[in-house]
Amino acid sequence: MWKKIVFLIIIFLIIVTLLTIKFSIKEQKKHYKLIAIATLMSHPALDAVIQNLKKELEMEGFVENKNVKYIIRNANGQIQLAANIANELSALNPDVIVAVTTPMSQAIVKVARCPVVFAAVTDPVGAGLVKSLDKCEKMITGTSDAWPYYDQLKLIKEITPKVKVLGVLYNPGEAASQYGIKKIRYYAPKLGFKLLEGAVSSTAEVYPVAQNLASRVDALFLSSDNTVISGVGAALKVAIEHKIPLYVGDSGTVAKGGLAAVSVGYPELGRETGKLVARVLRGERCIPVVVARGSEIYLNLKAAELMGVSIPKEIIKKAKKIYYEIQK
Repeated sequence: MWKKIVFLIIIFLIIVTLLTIKFSIKEQKKHYKLIAIATLMSHPALDAVIQNLKKELEMEGFVENKNVKYIIRNANGQIQLAANIANELSALNPDVIVAVTTPMSQAIVKVARCPVVFAAVTDPVGAGLVKSLDKCEKMITGTSDAWPYYDQLKLIKEITPKVKVLGVLYNPGEAASQYGIKKIRYYAPKLGFKLLEGAVSSTAEVYPVAQNLASRVDALFLSSDNTVISGVGAALKVAIEHKIPLYVGDSGTVAKGGLAAVSVGYPELGRETGKLVARVLRGERCIPVVVARGSEIYLNLKAAELMGVSIPKEIIKKAKKIYYEIQK
């Protein structure tokens, strides 16, 4: 008899607990907007996007733990995890999913049932996210960080005019890098560069591929994909060992030891992404994609010293920001 009573009490408590949890979730949804953020990995440029996105949303009135909650997932560079993260976040049915990087955005749009805002996607049309940059689509918008490749290659020529052979590291498996290498192949001959390409499929391959290129090139250049950018430390080690310049394409990687870059502003890209998310949370749909505009010069004088490069004074005067140390 007592066993039956205890059993019924346990069942009753379980039912009450489940109802309480269900009610709590409903109450949270009444008071909070749920924002899911998915990124492929962490590196300075992507971290700047997410940090400034959240800052912009706060300025727009969407304050964490007051009227919005964030769920953040990071694949830590493992592209194969993107699909799992996409399915997990889609199942939570958030008010909006922010997908950072091209591979993560591609995974999210395949399964999302809510609005999607992508960020730091080099070629949204080529990646199959949108049909056109000029026409809006109902459930997806975002920001593009297409690099100013001609200006970047021109800067290499201005800082190190003796560079003739340029070694380019890139991951052919990333859509952003496929776009980037096409641009580099197009502009390099026009500026008198011969290219030697080094393909990598993981961050671990950056060091050996850079080593293989180093004795045959006058400078190294990291393309616009997350794999090689995450391996900047390995590329920097090779550049210092061989006393050759290492050029990059974003300001965050200059801080990590890249010699120089003409960069779009990733903090500004984050703010623009935050504005798009705010518009979505207010119910707006069919918002055009925002393409980053920027051609600011970033320099690292410590890296220049270690690579044996003297940067012309006129370039230093034009720089938006100069780093005097290499950030860890």
